Formats: sequence, C-alpha cells, structure tokens
Amino acid sequence: MKLNSSNILFINTMSLGILMSVSSNNWIMIWCGLEVSLVSFIPLMINKMMISSESMMKYFIVQSISSAMLMLGVLIMIMKGDYNYDYLLLASLMMKMGVAPFHNWVLTVLEGLDLMLIMVMLTINKIAPLTLMSYLNQSYNMIIMITMILGAIMGLNQNSMKKIIGYSSIFNMGLILTLMKNSLMWMLYLMVYSFLILFMISLMKINKMNFVNQMVFSEMNINKLTLWINLLSMGGMPPLIGFSIKYMAMVYMIDLKLMLIMITMIMSSLLVMFFYMRMSFVSIMSYSVTNKTKLFYMNEMSSWFLMINLTLLPMLMLMKTYMV
Repeated sequence: MKLNSSNILFINTMSLGILMSVSSNNWIMIWCGLEVSLVSFIPLMINKMMISSESMMKYFIVQSISSAMLMLGVLIMIMKGDYNYDYLLLASLMMKMGVAPFHNWVLTVLEGLDLMLIMVMLTINKIAPLTLMSYLNQSYNMIIMITMILGAIMGLNQNSMKKIIGYSSIFNMGLILTLMKNSLMWMLYLMVYSFLILFMISLMKINKMNFVNQMVFSEMNINKLTLWINLLSMGGMPPLIGFSIKYMAMVYMIDLKLMLIMITMIMSSLLVMFFYMRMSFVSIMSYSVTNKTKLFYMNEMSSWFLMINLTLLPMLMLMKTYMV
C-alpha cells in the first residue's frame, strides 16, 4: 500500500468513521460511522492482482450484509421499543469482525491483501465493533470457546503465514471477548496484540516472507533473533509480552470464576504456541537461500522491539495490580 495523497485521504476518513462510531450514543450515527469506515477501507484494497479484486468484493459483500443486519436490528428496536432484539446486533458485529462461526471470509480475504492492510483489518477495523459489543448485555461464553478452539485447531496445518496470522487473530478475538466487561483490559490486550502484529507484518514485508518455508536465514544475527522472539511472543511463551497479556486474561477469568473458558483458553493456547514454535524453529534452525543483504535492514527497530518485549512484562503486571 503506497502512501499517496488519495490513500492518506482514505486513511483519515476511515479513522474519522471509527471515531464517529465509538463516540456516538445513537445507533443510527454508529451505523453511519461504520459505513464511512467501510467505504474508506475498500479503495485501499485496490490492487492490480486478480486475487485482490476478489478479496475486495468478498469483503464488501460480507460487510454490507452485516451492516444490513445491524440496521434491521436497530430499526426493530426503535419501532417496537423492545431492546430484546440485540442478538441481531450481536450477530452483525460478530460477522463484521470474523468471529466464529462467521470466520471463513477472513481467511479468503487475507490472501489478497497487502501486508499492512492485513494489520489494519485485523486490529484497527475491529475497534468500533468491539466497542459496540461492550455495550450489549449478552453472554459470549459459548461464542468465546468456539472461537478459541477453531482459531487454534485450524491454524495447525497451515503453511501460508497470512492464514496463520488470520487464525491466530480469530483465537485472540476469543480472548478479547472474554475481557469485554473490563474496557481497560480488552483495550490493553488489543493494543499489545496490535504491536505484535505490526512487527510481524514488518518482518514479513521486508524479508518478503509469505510461507513458513521462506522463514530461513543464513546466519545468527539480530534480525533472526528478533523474528524468533516475536514468534514466541505471539505464541504466548513466558516471560515475553505475549504471555503477559494472556496471563492477565487468565487472572481475570479466575476472578470471575470462568473456569470452563479458562481451561479452553489454556488448551487452545498450547496449540497456538505449537504452530508458532514450529515457525520459530524453521527460522532459527534452517539455512537460507535468500539475499544476505536483507538481513541487516531492521537492526535499530529490532533492538527496540527486543527491549520492549522483554521489559514491558513487569510494567503490565504492575498495571494489572492497579486494575483489580
């Protein structure tokens, strides 16, 4: 994605739509904000590749259907004055975010997107729907468990890194929904996860990695170590930052006595850790056939990432102490 004047305009408009949805107290204005965000994101997906056009069309159709469901639920509530129809709003927001069982479209759309747009779709575009879901008085327990289990199991046999990141995002959506009753905690979780996704996408973009068997380097250096640490962090390996946010979620579940969800999270996290460890072993153990000049492009960024990943854990633990 090139940052020309048109794309900068669309990015600003998309941000405006998200802010409109988050800050409004009227469902009609919330719907308008979601639509502004949608029509601003679609032009960013334009690419010369055929698969990009297919992804753009699928994304537009899914988001249009979910928006129609949202508007239908809002109109029913307004006309009947009955707020028991929020399950229709819940289904529409789940479809917008790709939460199980409405998750299949996410993987097909990701394959045709630019890497930075994947980061936007998996993180920034979910801020508004997540905020709206926190307003609904619904129980997500079954949805949470199905989302975590599907995200963990379906990512095991994948070779495409885009699909692995997609299934990992579905799993993490289950964790974010678990923290939905505590606005500070789910926002913190989303922020940390966005940071991990951003750095992973940056590594993939600079080293031109699209599949697991391309994650190989010829020698041990800071770039290779950074990729290894990032993969382990996304898998939830202690004592890295990816583990700390899952630990905070687990403590939160214990406080609310959500034992079944916590057990599901632990078992699913082991599967997620497995496929990220598989990727990390490929990157750390294999030999490279790629150009060695690409190995030193991210030294400064890599150093910052390693420092943040290893020092932010105690700060997050301290924040958790004050949030309880």
